[in-house]
Amino acid sequence: MVRERILLRLFGKKLLSFKKLDTGEVIGTGLLNPIFDKLRFLIMIVFQANFYRQYKNLGRWRGKRVANTFAPPVGSSPMLRVLKASIMSRIFRHTFPVAMTFAVTYKCQCTCKHCSAGRHLKDDLRELSTKEAKALIDQSQNLGVSLIAFTGGEPLLRDDIYDLISYVDKKKALPILFTNGLLLTEENINKLINAGLYSLFVSIDSPIREEHDKLRGFIGLFDSAIQGIRRMRSKGGFVGISSYATRSATQNGMYKKLYLLARKLGVQNLIYFDGVPTGNMLKDTSEILTSEQHEEIRKFSSSVFGQRKVPQFNSQSWQNSIEGYLGGIGCLAVNLQYYVSAYGEVSPCDFTPLSFGNVRNKSLKEIWNKMIHHPAYKHRDTSCRMQNPKFRRFYIDPIPDDSRLPYDIEKLPYKDYRV
Repeated sequence: MVRERILLRLFGKKLLSFKKLDTGEVIGTGLLNPIFDKLRFLIMIVFQANFYRQYKNLGRWRGKRVANTFAPPVGSSPMLRVLKASIMSRIFRHTFPVAMTFAVTYKCQCTCKHCSAGRHLKDDLRELSTKEAKALIDQSQNLGVSLIAFTGGEPLLRDDIYDLISYVDKKKALPILFTNGLLLTEENINKLINAGLYSLFVSIDSPIREEHDKLRGFIGLFDSAIQGIRRMRSKGGFVGISSYATRSATQNGMYKKLYLLARKLGVQNLIYFDGVPTGNMLKDTSEILTSEQHEEIRKFSSSVFGQRKVPQFNSQSWQNSIEGYLGGIGCLAVNLQYYVSAYGEVSPCDFTPLSFGNVRNKSLKEIWNKMIHHPAYKHRDTSCRMQNPKFRRFYIDPIPDDSRLPYDIEKLPYKDYRV
């Protein structure tokens, strides 16, 4: 399904326009597009500023207005660091990171068949110690990140998680936490708030109790997660729902049902990732969204944004759309973020099971530089690489079925998958 957006037309001629191909790639189709490419940074600022103007009453964090609970507050020091990273990326012609996702542990109470962290657990290795984790946070902040997302496994199973959240320098970066919701007791929520947590995201696979518990392999999890969300909201904290889109669920309108649940609970955000073939389902591409489904979800996101509805509906389908491209988003891997495993392995993103090095024997800066100069990542991609058949043919299909993840990038071709 090919979609085209025309921003400027004169006398029937397309002056500024963009087309999204079935491959997910966004290309310019207007006469003035070459000029646009030179002004892309300014266009990005305009699009993002418009988004921030749309949400003026979402809430405040330490006196600053919040327009998105997955982005720093307006005018805050972390937001200025995001702007600095964007400017430096244009000046030096390579990306500077905005966010780190840190899987602090792979221990978990659930047995999700779809777990993106599946095959990462290594019983023969020790997780990063508190000292090593804090050193990673320091290196990340020195590299320029403005957001640090703690995830797992289940991050609340790690005893020092509150210490790590507290350790984040809030003048540089804001801590976010993704959880299955099982341990969101009143005591733990108070600890999270006191540690300075910016926002909390609770994973909900289905608004139907029995279906969610079955997918997660834990009876009673749905009720615990919902109670945790309500507790966080009662404390005035920012809380959202994190979920994912699959081909079969989208056919049943699952994204709309989840959004209705989010509205009912009064959360501020619903992050809706694509169901990416990774982790336990690394080689199973049967649930990848069709281009028509991507467009269906994008339209819903745009509708929510356009009407300034709360909660926001931040979908990956929108991020990888023409609008996302104009807003400077696209594929996040080695563009805006990187991922660090519980054992220190650094990967392009949460869903990409490729290791570019370990912070136990290389500096984070050295590993980042290795990623941004690799042929697969030294260009900006407008759509998720992990859903791109060409990328998967070079970098995913060759991974042995019995190998643990992430897989060493040195064992794979050193080439640009686009050619």
